[in-house]
Amino acid sequence: MEKENNVIQTHPLVGWDISTVEDYDAMMIRLHSVSSAQQTEQDADIGPAYWITTDVARQFISLLEAGIARIEESETQPVRSKH
Repeated sequence: MEKENNVIQTHPLVGWDISTVEDYDAMMIRLHSVSSAQQTEQDADIGPAYWITTDVARQFISLLEAGIARIEESETQPVRSKH
């Protein structure tokens, strides 16, 4: 039986709209992405509006910072040759 290749389609994030909604202790976020190599940032697809509470936003920020730290740490590690 052949192993099935699972491909995750990704769309580079190129921008966003964020506004606060103080009455609900939340923010509204819309993400802008490109879906093909020919598409420019100026013609980016604008996704749906998402509501995000301040608590969820803090969790999101924390996860993004942890991911950035992991990436930056791996970039500074010397390449070890295998013998």
